Amino acid sequence: MQDDTDFAILQDDDPNDYEFRKLFEPTSVGELDLRNRLMMTGHTTNYARGAAITDTLIDYYVERGEGGIGLIVMAYLANHPSTVSGSAIHGWDDDVVPGLRRLTDAVHETGAKIVCQNLHYGRQITSLVSERPVLSSSDVPGPVNREMPRQMTSDEIGEIVEAYANTAAIVQRGGFDGVEIHSGYGGYLLSQFLSPYANERSDEYGGSLENRLRIVYETLDAVRDAVGEEFVVGLQVNATDDAPHGMGVEEYEEVARRLAATGQVDYLVVKAGTYEKQDYIVPDMQRERALLAPMAGRIRNAVREENPDVTVATTGRITDPRTADRVLREDAADLVSMTRGHIADPHVARKAKEGRLDELIECMGCNQGCISRIYDGAACRCVLNPATGFEDELGAGTLDVADDGKDVLVVGGGPAGMKAAEVASRAGHDVTLCERDDRLGGQVRFATEVPKKDEFEKPILWLREALDREDVTVRTGVEVTPGYVEDASPDAVVLATGSAQPTFPRGYHGLGVREEDVPGWEDATVLASVEVLADEVEGARYRDPGERVLVVDDGEHHWKGIGTAKYLAEEGRSVHFAQPGGDPGGDLTGPTKAKLHRDLFSTGNPVEIHTFATVDEVRWPEVVLERRGRAVGLENVDSIVLAGFHRAVNPLEEPLRDAVPEVAVVGDAMAPRTIKEAIHEGERAARDL
Repeated sequence: MQDDTDFAILQDDDPNDYEFRKLFEPTSVGELDLRNRLMMTGHTTNYARGAAITDTLIDYYVERGEGGIGLIVMAYLANHPSTVSGSAIHGWDDDVVPGLRRLTDAVHETGAKIVCQNLHYGRQITSLVSERPVLSSSDVPGPVNREMPRQMTSDEIGEIVEAYANTAAIVQRGGFDGVEIHSGYGGYLLSQFLSPYANERSDEYGGSLENRLRIVYETLDAVRDAVGEEFVVGLQVNATDDAPHGMGVEEYEEVARRLAATGQVDYLVVKAGTYEKQDYIVPDMQRERALLAPMAGRIRNAVREENPDVTVATTGRITDPRTADRVLREDAADLVSMTRGHIADPHVARKAKEGRLDELIECMGCNQGCISRIYDGAACRCVLNPATGFEDELGAGTLDVADDGKDVLVVGGGPAGMKAAEVASRAGHDVTLCERDDRLGGQVRFATEVPKKDEFEKPILWLREALDREDVTVRTGVEVTPGYVEDASPDAVVLATGSAQPTFPRGYHGLGVREEDVPGWEDATVLASVEVLADEVEGARYRDPGERVLVVDDGEHHWKGIGTAKYLAEEGRSVHFAQPGGDPGGDLTGPTKAKLHRDLFSTGNPVEIHTFATVDEVRWPEVVLERRGRAVGLENVDSIVLAGFHRAVNPLEEPLRDAVPEVAVVGDAMAPRTIKEAIHEGERAARDL
């Protein structure tokens, strides 16, 4: 395999004709037999905390097991009171064992195997929850919480090594098939010792690679003593730290050789990155698919030279099972993880094996429903799959099919309306979807024009195919009025009429500020972001913003503002970007924002950023910004592009309330938010008919 091997999704005339050569081969890891080579790596869900293993967590993993996956890795048991977080499952006493046993018994009934992560965060945590000092290899603060850690003494190192062993034994008593020691991506405790990025010690745990590996060796020995020789023990390892003073793939090849030589580890999971940059950790749609596979292949080769019995797994934006199969065929790994792929569609394996790839809900790498919420301490969801975290309500087999279906009219062909129509049809109703424009997709069509956001097209393409499969009647170019509804006489109407951008940034200046409060605003050329993104959107109204553009984020702090600025800059325009807050794209997740910021400032025509800035006065073509009490004048501005908050467009709800037996309002028509709320509300509205 070459380092430049292209692992992009294979393009076939019919995806269902693809012949899988490796993915569905049975294999083994140590003494553990797996039905195929597909896995999920450990990932936080925030479905359980403390010692409480919830039905939600169990249902989540069971649904993935029923979908045909070979190996599930559950994240994670915190192995010591010094590493407690708001999302941690406590793994240091037996109180958690009955709940774990209930979970593993349920997963095993599906035919899948399951191992559990064993973790200490080290410095990547705050003492706010644990109320104990943060521990690390050295007194060097981490990049996330920036709290000064305590450099661990040899006694404290011994205590934590014992904690790893104790938690491994609890994992074994909990019925898991193995334990995985978290020492890879993100720079958690063991990797804080392993990498000079965080380790500045001069004793037997610092300096040379052998010294820096010492705590890992001690942990493996202690864990193996605790669980015995036949219990599977895995370990995460980075392919690169991608950080100052960190290690690269050459150093990690040597690390992998030495770990394999111990004979104490059954498998390695190759990951990458630290929280310095983050976009290797959970790469979003800005990154290439299977981006870690070339480095994983190098590490696999190094491992096989030393100990061919050690299994090597990889991950990193592998969203299509054909790509997973390609990674295996190229000998880049022995197991392939599709973690977010299974968050989006628990039945990846079953659909692929049965030749139903056209039904696959493929992760688009937006990180909005999963990673963004997890980082905020909320429960894991998926933009594309409303059933994620609601498997008991919305999972496979839960949709009631009506004996006597209703005539349902869906108004609006964006993601909310399309999802409502698809689910209502599956529920046995006769569905007609009407869209005012001449094509479906709503405002998502414009999001695909933002640089490196083209995968937002995926849900629209998938929903279009689903509407065809379900024989939904689709009528485009139709303006639905109360009279139209009266003539159609449906039993139920779902209103998904979307939203529109205002001509003044109401959220930008705070409550109470109106257009007349900004002198000269009426003289400015003001465009909506969708109008300048419409250049390549078929059938959409495009307006040229000119050469010198001021993009105003209305306080939304998501993709619309900073993404529009990036789009215009890459077109070669001179762009100023103003927002009321201090962090461009501040509501985006760390991995997404990190890559965006680096790209933003590397364009040939960089964006001039004005944070904590509002439009104070317009003397067209000059615009005066107020920035922390100081006036900033921008001369010869060709246009102001508004990107941010929308307002609901919902003219039909009140006229139809007394005219139709059932009326539901979904998505932006209810209140402008994101594609996640649109799709989820469409699903639930259809189920409630």
